[in-house]
Amino acid sequence: MSVNLSEKRQKIIILFAGTHLAYSPTILQLYEALSVQHDVTILSHIIPDFISQKPEGVNVIFYEEPVWVKPSFLKKIEYFFLRRLYSPAKKMEAAGLKLKVDYYKFLRVKNTINNGKYDRVIAVDTENLFYCSLMNRHVDFVSLELKIGETFLPFINKNIIDCVIIQTEERFNYLFKEVNLKKFFIQNAPVYKEFLWPQNKNGLLYGGTAWNPFGFYHFLEYLKKYKDLSLTVQGAFPDLDKKKVTEEYNELLKEKLLIINDNYLKNEDVVDYFSHFKIGICFYNFDVDWVRHFNYQSAPSGKIFKYLAAGVPVLAINIMGFKFIEEMQCGVLINSLQPEEIKKGIEKILDNYSFYEANTKIAAKHFSFDKAVKPYLYYTKHH
Repeated sequence: MSVNLSEKRQKIIILFAGTHLAYSPTILQLYEALSVQHDVTILSHIIPDFISQKPEGVNVIFYEEPVWVKPSFLKKIEYFFLRRLYSPAKKMEAAGLKLKVDYYKFLRVKNTINNGKYDRVIAVDTENLFYCSLMNRHVDFVSLELKIGETFLPFINKNIIDCVIIQTEERFNYLFKEVNLKKFFIQNAPVYKEFLWPQNKNGLLYGGTAWNPFGFYHFLEYLKKYKDLSLTVQGAFPDLDKKKVTEEYNELLKEKLLIINDNYLKNEDVVDYFSHFKIGICFYNFDVDWVRHFNYQSAPSGKIFKYLAAGVPVLAINIMGFKFIEEMQCGVLINSLQPEEIKKGIEKILDNYSFYEANTKIAAKHFSFDKAVKPYLYYTKHH
């Protein structure tokens, strides 16, 4: 950016992708950190009649996710002229997006930015980055998720990117390869706070969405076979999975080997809750096609950093994005989700628990959000 904005409060808009803002601690913590010196707004989708938790105390403009309906005759005429005469619409179709939905999302982003007269735009994930590229609007880019079928990536003008916030060098290279951009490595981690860990930790913890793509049923098979430790689920539990668990794993519920808590926890309460468990679980099931995507291979899951901040060693699947667990010896990586392999990993942690527990503190301090975000906050004041 050419104008020096360091002497005044900037007006900043964060363009959030998706409807799960309340479950995105990186963006909520970034909002909080920036709000100390700037006036910050978040633009986020919301789906009517969908159970979507809204964050409290945050300045958010919510807008409804467009729903596809069969176009009327007049709409067909509108689309005909858009795709032939309007450059952004032509580029959207060339990039594989559908005008019937994506064009209206683009318009919402464009109108919000233009009407708000923002000094700085922060685009979260590649969809919003593409919309800003269509506008030729400079942005700070935050990469949280990569999705299958992002056909518009080659159509993004990378010259509009002033800097990148991302988790790993591997993910940066995947997106930008030889492009020379200012980058900040910030994990989806909480701010580390010293507290006394509970002495009576019990059982295992599965944080996050309880479903097949994240290896949930593999762990239930472990519980059925060994029945030595209970598993508590803390997170989202889709209705279909609730039904399947009730029908196929009811004995685990009766024996209290499986405990389900799908109530929403505020971001500031999660670490304290997690601290009461012995081991945190983080699996991916690579038998599911979309989980095999580079997104899940390349970046650490946010729940891992909450486990570490809570003093809870981690049992995780052995992938590129989780290598630091092994390197920092704050948990154990396993090569498959077979019950025998899971048991070996758990026993390895429990046999030397104090060692792994102590290393969680070292790792949590290293990745603490307030420490990681400082260089970016300095950047926003001087660029």
